[in-house]
Amino acid sequence: MVFDINKYAEDIANAEYDRIDREWITEGTHIVKIESCSGFTGQNKGRDMVILEGEIESSDTLRVGDKVKHLWFLSGEDQWKIKRNLQQLKSVVSATLPIECANEVTPDVIMTAITGGHEAIVCGASIKIIAKQKTSKNDKTFLSFSFMRAPAFIDNQQNWNTTDMGDDKNTDEIPF
Repeated sequence: MVFDINKYAEDIANAEYDRIDREWITEGTHIVKIESCSGFTGQNKGRDMVILEGEIESSDTLRVGDKVKHLWFLSGEDQWKIKRNLQQLKSVVSATLPIECANEVTPDVIMTAITGGHEAIVCGASIKIIAKQKTSKNDKTFLSFSFMRAPAFIDNQQNWNTTDMGDDKNTDEIPF
């Protein structure tokens, strides 16, 4: 009997891509090239979340080329955590917009930026992530994250339609 790949070709073509094993973003200052950004509802607890996946371009603690991920919960958490997560997601999107419209983060821009996994409009952009170890007022340690435009911003403007993002194009003030 001879192996026949034709028996499996359609199933393989219709299968989802295998997930790349990624580490969580750890303490340090990192430049991350975004590879995927997807929103979904978890199967275990039914919480809505967004996961960003990328590759380290520069870091003071991780190796260049390391595959990393970060997760934001948008439901099923304390309100202060959800508010912080929404602020961080807005900062990520703003950091990937062309500089002349970085302050124009509208619901339509968010939907284009985050949905679509590898097709998300933020893909291909690089962002700077600073993760610092901090201690809460309850004396618990946690990792605090800041997201901003990468110093050597990789121009992702060809993916963005900037014509419908408002009239105010103030480039002097970046919101982070």
